[in-house]
Amino acid sequence: MSTNYTEVTPQPKRKTAFSYHDYFLRLIRLWPLFLFSLIVCFIAAYIYLHYYTIPAYHVGAKILIENDQQSGSQSSAQLNLDNLLGTTSGVDNQSEVLKIRSLMEALVRDFKLNIMWYKEEPLREIEIFNGPFTLTFNGTTDTLNRSLILSMTTLDSTKFNLVYTNGSQEEIALQNIPFNSPFELPGYGAFTMSSNPQKKLPAAGEEFKIKILPFDDAVSSLRSTITTNIINKLTTIIDIQMDCALKSKGEFILTRYIDQYIKQNIQNKSRVADSTIAFIDQRIVLVNAELNGIEQKIQQFMQGKGLTNISAQSQIMLQRDNEYLKQLEDVEIRMEVMKAVDSLLNVPGGKSLISGTVLNNGLSDQAFNAMISNYNGLVLERERLLMGYRVNNPVVKNVDQRIVSVKDNIFEYIRNSRKTLEVNKQEIERSATFVKGDIREVPEQERAFLDLSRQQQLKQELYLFLLQKREETALANTSSIAGITILDRPKADKSPFSPKSSFIWIGSFIVAFLIPTGKVFLSDSLNTKIQGRKDVEDRSTAPVIAELGHNYTGKELLEFESSRSVLAEQFRGLRTNVQFLLAEEGNKVVLLSSGMPGEGKSFTALNLANVFAHSDKKVLLMEFDLRKPKLSKTYQSGQKGISNFIIDKSLSLDDIITAVDNTGNVYFAACGSIPPNPSELILKARTKEMFTMAREQFDIVIIDAPPVGAVTDAQLLSNYADLFLFVARANYTPYNMLGLPEDLKRERKIKSYAIVINDVKMKGKGMSYYGYAYGHYAQDEENKPLWKFWKK
Repeated sequence: MSTNYTEVTPQPKRKTAFSYHDYFLRLIRLWPLFLFSLIVCFIAAYIYLHYYTIPAYHVGAKILIENDQQSGSQSSAQLNLDNLLGTTSGVDNQSEVLKIRSLMEALVRDFKLNIMWYKEEPLREIEIFNGPFTLTFNGTTDTLNRSLILSMTTLDSTKFNLVYTNGSQEEIALQNIPFNSPFELPGYGAFTMSSNPQKKLPAAGEEFKIKILPFDDAVSSLRSTITTNIINKLTTIIDIQMDCALKSKGEFILTRYIDQYIKQNIQNKSRVADSTIAFIDQRIVLVNAELNGIEQKIQQFMQGKGLTNISAQSQIMLQRDNEYLKQLEDVEIRMEVMKAVDSLLNVPGGKSLISGTVLNNGLSDQAFNAMISNYNGLVLERERLLMGYRVNNPVVKNVDQRIVSVKDNIFEYIRNSRKTLEVNKQEIERSATFVKGDIREVPEQERAFLDLSRQQQLKQELYLFLLQKREETALANTSSIAGITILDRPKADKSPFSPKSSFIWIGSFIVAFLIPTGKVFLSDSLNTKIQGRKDVEDRSTAPVIAELGHNYTGKELLEFESSRSVLAEQFRGLRTNVQFLLAEEGNKVVLLSSGMPGEGKSFTALNLANVFAHSDKKVLLMEFDLRKPKLSKTYQSGQKGISNFIIDKSLSLDDIITAVDNTGNVYFAACGSIPPNPSELILKARTKEMFTMAREQFDIVIIDAPPVGAVTDAQLLSNYADLFLFVARANYTPYNMLGLPEDLKRERKIKSYAIVINDVKMKGKGMSYYGYAYGHYAQDEENKPLWKFWKK
């Protein structure tokens, strides 16, 4: 055996980067799958948007909270009137007031918003607002504490049927119920179904679904849909927004909600004014009685003394004493106001509303006004809380504590003010003493008359002041407005905010794109088998000298004489590369093996021998798979073979070979009898003699050896070969099998080797370098079935 051979230089193992170009090309080849996915996803998105989900809309409105107290152009009388009607809450407070539960409770109770009508569609239920029928609960709405779902079917314009499930999950049907007549639902109460005269009655047999929520649940549900927002803190404009599935329903509820808020605001202001008028009326009665008493004393004095005129001296004394009387009058009025407020607030359990400036005779006492305004605000807040909470609720108790604290501050302020007024009064009286010394010189009758006149003047001015304030308060109460302006009436947006149709369409496109992308990714992630040249080159240093396509003919032996099929041309390319690797003189033995059975080494050896034969080479094909011979089935050989030659020394090489093709260039040496010990048989000297004879008689010797990964026969035969061809099969050979020839080369068990990839699909990962060119003029390759298109 010649020892000259062409050494195949191993290439360094390459770790190639991810190829976006190859990945993109693979996706392009899956365009039918992408198109199909896109159609399916778009259809699903359309069904989801139009037949499954229920769109939700924003309903928005803007209101202006008018705060007249902050206007610098108002008169003091107007400011007093505003204080009289009650304090104006800041815009932040009003924003919170808009969320109180009592507003929504009034709406649910008045408009029966806890009863909802639906029309059933194939995939969803569509809510109907202001429909052809109205269901009325004959009891108190607040007492309905369980949910109820009714299925209604119209029979004609006068009757209908109802079906519902009771608390025991039993379905109960009520037949032929007349409209506008009460009917009883056991466990729930009495109801009345009436038709809407403004709507056309539906046809007989039409079905509706009615959902009745407990009162508290309906209130909570609707409250959660309403939000308030102050966009600009420098203004008093509040944005109100409600989320609703029906535009008309949302606009209706929000309109009535704002109206209810304005109505409640007016009521609160009227209650403050009414409380103030009642307080003034009480003071008028007392002052009038005192004034009548003084006037009677003057009348009795004048009649008893027989006086008809006041002397000039009395006029002079009055003029001198007038200034002190005026000062003393102001002080006593202030003291009367303090006394009146103190007595009102000292009433046990009383929480009355009162204006801080109603009795100050135009005097500005900002500290006292602020405390009274704070007290009124807390009283109103307590009354609003009592609409939704009990008296012993911690929130109400907290307000009660704050009211007590404010009252204590007012009492403290009154005590301090009284002390101050008492000091001022003493100073004024001390100053007036000097004048009174002169008055003592006046006759006793005139001095007594002066005292009575002073008392009369004081009470008269106080009486007139109370009458003026009462008229002002009554006038303000009659023309009371809420101080709220609706800038934008409730209006629903043109497009729904949910679902976002643009997001759904974009998402459906992304999903459609991810389906083929995921197919490629999953096939790469889960795949453990080689697909083509790139997989081999990334994991092995050996050169790939051929990629052989899939054999669609189903024949083991290809036609090379006149065929120009892709597979035939690939074998011709393999022949050229093998000739290049056997370029050294005397190199003519090629060993074919694989890592495991089923990778196509026998198919490759058979057709490689035939393609060499068509180039006028005398080829010997040796079936050295002594365990599971396959080539003998192709050539139907029943003669003696290789095993017989090694055992029987009387046999020559010519005794075991036979020409098997029409060119006369292919000779076949069958395996012969299957021996029990193939490896030991190969180690015999006759094996070496056989290869020596073969080299002398033939141009090319091709050995079909067993898989190198299964048995050691191929390793033993590699001692007689000049080239080791490792056959791997696409979509069959595991990645780890590529390490077998690497290990053999490293351990010097084989000389040189190359890799042949068999059964490579023309479309997919690792496409043959030759497949593109040969595919344009291939004649004999059969068309692939249509379903194969989906495979890589």
